[in-house]
Amino acid sequence: MKYFVMAFEALFINKLRAFLTTLGMIIGVFSVIVMIGLGQASQAYITDQVKGLGAGVLIITPGNPKSQTNGPPGVNTAKTLVLEDAEALERLPGIRYVSPNVFLQNMVSFERNALPAAVLGSTPNIVEARGFKVGQGRFFTDQEARTASQVIVLGHKLAQDLFADTLHRPLGSRVRIGSQRYRVIGILQEQGSGLFGSVDDQAFMPTKTFQNTLKAGKGLNSLFLKVTEEDLLPVVEARARTLLRYRHGLRESEEDDFKIQTQAELLETVSMITRVFTFLLAGIAAISLIVGGIGIMNIMLVSVTERTREIGVRKAVGANRQDILMQFLIESATISLTGGTLGIVLGLGITRIATQAINLPFVFSPLAVVGAFAFSAGVGIFFGLYPANKASRLDPVEALRYE
Repeated sequence: MKYFVMAFEALFINKLRAFLTTLGMIIGVFSVIVMIGLGQASQAYITDQVKGLGAGVLIITPGNPKSQTNGPPGVNTAKTLVLEDAEALERLPGIRYVSPNVFLQNMVSFERNALPAAVLGSTPNIVEARGFKVGQGRFFTDQEARTASQVIVLGHKLAQDLFADTLHRPLGSRVRIGSQRYRVIGILQEQGSGLFGSVDDQAFMPTKTFQNTLKAGKGLNSLFLKVTEEDLLPVVEARARTLLRYRHGLRESEEDDFKIQTQAELLETVSMITRVFTFLLAGIAAISLIVGGIGIMNIMLVSVTERTREIGVRKAVGANRQDILMQFLIESATISLTGGTLGIVLGLGITRIATQAINLPFVFSPLAVVGAFAFSAGVGIFFGLYPANKASRLDPVEALRYE
C-alpha cells in the first residue's frame, strides 16, 4: 500500500506532466476502441443485410469469360450470365423466383436538375428479393419487363432531389438518362443504405429496357435465386450449376465461368473481409499506443534524473532496490491504466454516437475492452521497467552527491 501512496504523491506533485503523459495513452486506447467498434458495427450491419436476403437464396455472379466459338445449339457460348440463363433457371423445379440484375452509374436528369445515380435493371422479383416498399405509384410489371417498356422507378431521395424547385410531380414525368427518356411510374419508400448501396439514390427499370437503351450486350452482373424450401438448396444449387455449364458449353475439364454462393458462404466471405479490415485499422491505431508508451518511458527517465537525490535519501534510510523498483513501476502503470480507462470510456461513447449518426448498430465487445485495458497496462509496465530498474540500481552515495 505504501508504494501506491508514494507513487500517487509523486504524480500529484507533477500534475501537468502526468496529465500530458496520460493523454498519449488516452488517444492510443481511444483510437483502438473506435476503430474496432466501427469495424464490428459495419460487420454486424452487412451481416444483417445478407440475412435479409433469406436463408434459401443463391447468389450467382459471372466469372471470367473464355473465348469459345463452338457449343451446343441455342446455348450461351459467350460464357457470361445473360437474361436467357435466368429464364432457363426459372423453369427448374424448386425455384421460387429468379432476379437477374444489371447496373451502372449514370446521370439522371429532369429539366435543369441532374444527379448521379446507380441505375439498375431487373425484374419485378427484385421487390421481394430486396424487400422494397413502394411509397407512391407502383413497380413495373412482368408485362412491362417482357416488352422492354421505358418506365422507371426512383428511390426516395433521388426523386426528391430531382424534382426539387420544379412545378412538376414525379409520377408521370419523364426523366432523361443519356439520350433516352423514361416515364416515372413509382417512387420507393425511404429505405436507407443496404448491402448494395443506398436504395434511396438508385433508379430501377426492366432488364430488357436497360439492355436496349443504356448498355449494349446481354451480360448480367448477378442473379438471385430463391428456392421454395430451404432444404432444397443443395439440390437446386447442383441443378443450377449443371444447367449453366451446359448452356455455357463448358467441357468436364473446364472450370465454371460463374460463381454460386449461398447466404452462409456470402456471410463467411463478408465476415472475413470485415474482420481483416477491422484488424488492419486497429493495428494502425495501436501504433499510437506504442508512441504513448515511449512517452511514458521518456517522462519516467526524466523523473528518475530529477529525483536522483530523493532516491539516494530513501536508500540511505533503509529502502532497498525492490522498494525503488516498485515505486517507479507503479507510477508508470498508474499513468498507463488511467489513460487506458479514460480512453476506453471515451472510445465507447464516441463509437455509440458515430454509429447512431450513420445508422449502424452499436456493438459492445467485452473482448476489445479487456484487450485494450490489458494492453495499456502491459505498455505501462514494459516501458516503465527500464526507468524503474535504472532508479533501483543507483548507488546511494553517488545519488546523495547528485545536484
